[in-house]
Amino acid sequence: MSSNFYEAELRERLQIAFASCRVKEVGDSAPFFAQLMKTYPVRGSKIDWSRVPDSIERFEEEVERQAKLFMQFFSELIQRFHLAGDVTYVGDSATDFALAGSLEHITEVLPELLTIPQHHYLIGAEFSWCMCLTMEGDMGFGFRPSLTRIA
Repeated sequence: MSSNFYEAELRERLQIAFASCRVKEVGDSAPFFAQLMKTYPVRGSKIDWSRVPDSIERFEEEVERQAKLFMQFFSELIQRFHLAGDVTYVGDSATDFALAGSLEHITEVLPELLTIPQHHYLIGAEFSWCMCLTMEGDMGFGFRPSLTRIA
């Protein structure tokens, strides 16, 4: 299992969640990003939330506040849309693995995940929804635009 600094650090911080199988490593992040790009409209390498019907966006310029406000955004949308089930987490550069767990367990480890300097994506089962926080402080959430887009 090759690893870079951020992956090694994250594995160490999530050791208890891994040992208890609450959070699992589910392979490389590349296939998840490939499917995201097929499922959601993109601009460059990011989801184009303006083209996702009824998407919700927020922005926080202050880096020190981004993780806290994203956690609030995440919690608010879980409650508003009654999100549940399994979730996959992928980061887009500093870590190359995907992590999965129940929404509850991913929520528990999300503060640790957000310490890594990269874009963060949380994906619902079968790409039914996606939520992200970019390094620039952009937050986005939306449901899969079309069931026919999944290959």
